[in-house]
Amino acid sequence: MKALFKYIIALLIIVACGYVACKKGQSSSTTYFNSPDLTKQIAVGFYSSLIGQYGGANINDGITAPGGINLTNKGPGISSVNSFCGYTIDTTYTYNQTAGDTVRKFITHYKFTYGCTANVLDSYSLADSITNTETGPLFANSSILTQNYFVKALDQTNKTASVEGSIGTSFHTSVLNTSHVVTQYNNIDTKYVLSGVKVDITSGTANITSGIATFTTQVRNLDPTTPFSGYSSVFTGTITFLSNHMAHVSISTGNQTKLYTVNLITAEVTAG
Repeated sequence: MKALFKYIIALLIIVACGYVACKKGQSSSTTYFNSPDLTKQIAVGFYSSLIGQYGGANINDGITAPGGINLTNKGPGISSVNSFCGYTIDTTYTYNQTAGDTVRKFITHYKFTYGCTANVLDSYSLADSITNTETGPLFANSSILTQNYFVKALDQTNKTASVEGSIGTSFHTSVLNTSHVVTQYNNIDTKYVLSGVKVDITSGTANITSGIATFTTQVRNLDPTTPFSGYSSVFTGTITFLSNHMAHVSISTGNQTKLYTVNLITAEVTAG
């Protein structure tokens, strides 16, 4: 979780730096738009959500019924036991942790309903939400994940599956001065809608072989020390999955559109 928050903070700082550059005569939307870092956050954020890096369900686990909730260094996760048809888990869990002057809190709500064909478990529906917060003397960070999707096996091994539904992510960071006054607040909220997404977990690492995820992302920056306090912009687009952990991303704002290729594992971004 500590590494995750550092990654989120780094991305938000990059966006914030683009925001500061607006003072030099470039429009806010253009500054954000010309940076591939936002595109990286959108694409890699989707993949990270699907494989449980923010806590919750992990598509790599396949179609198995959860036996309980255990804690990992990435927040609450799922442990698995023998699967059984029609099983539903609906539970809420809260965990607090203190390390030095940093307080972490995990709040989760899981609801799983598993389905069968001819008495063989081959699908599940998922509705969950995970909130992770981390606060210290000079900062406050949070990540919120919501997942509402349906997974259906495409073969008898359950190693390939379709995924339909939606995922939402929200990342926030506040920076405080020594008087505990907020000097900067940044957040990125994204909603993804999945269509025709197919995932192969044969190798143990989820490979999204086809499908698209349309997205809407809102970026907000509040800095009471500048005249730009309250800036907000919305970006829309699609992630087209290419297999081998690669994806094309089309991102738009206003009448401008840019295209990028993103490696979902390494987070490398290239234009076009």
